[in-house]
Amino acid sequence: MALRGFRNNYRGAIMGGFWLTVTTAMTAIGLALLYGYLFGRPLEEHLPYVTIAFVVWSLITGFSNSGSAVFVTNAHIFKEFPLPLSLFIYRLVVLQSIAAFYRLIVLFAIILIFPKSFGWTSLLAILGLALIFWIGFWAAITLGIINARYRDFSQLVSAFLTFAFFLTPIFWLPERLGEYAVWVNINPFYHLIEVVRGPILGGGDIILHFVFTGALAAIAPLIGLYVFGKLSHRLPYWC
Repeated sequence: MALRGFRNNYRGAIMGGFWLTVTTAMTAIGLALLYGYLFGRPLEEHLPYVTIAFVVWSLITGFSNSGSAVFVTNAHIFKEFPLPLSLFIYRLVVLQSIAAFYRLIVLFAIILIFPKSFGWTSLLAILGLALIFWIGFWAAITLGIINARYRDFSQLVSAFLTFAFFLTPIFWLPERLGEYAVWVNINPFYHLIEVVRGPILGGGDIILHFVFTGALAAIAPLIGLYVFGKLSHRLPYWC
């Protein structure tokens, strides 16, 4: 189902899913050139910094926006066939995995162009990516059920993510805030990005980022299971 849906999204397009690669490259290079110049950072430092953050942010927004609509858009299927509702969440996870693969091509290319020395701690980025998928899975369940009941909720999520994009150190540096840089630590999106970017680029406070993200990974299934257990039986009526 996921592979068929992904192919249908790019049916008739010569480049297919590689449009995700091109879009990611253009956005990352544009942001890195502009804000690298404004912050006085060389391209070989700022481009990987922005690219990793943008790849992770695309994954976060993918789970949030698509997760909010996952049950509404598939209502015609589970109303007609006795399929488990979790099937559509698994389908979403596979779709996001495929999209992430095409975006990661840009990151691998940048690492080849601007090689860096990697240590064993760099492997923690894989763990960080796994934690994001885990949190995204449960977030999609929760957001999908809420949006099935209140259809304006998906618009609220989209608007909030647009606002959060500029408040999160994706293309700017936390230290640019001076004495207010400490407030960045209350932004959960910052920690989600740094569990991938920190190990690769050798950032500081990696333990703090993993502790915060680990706490989210522990809370997310509790909320997801509670909401799913209490309200999932009402989805056929709401959708």
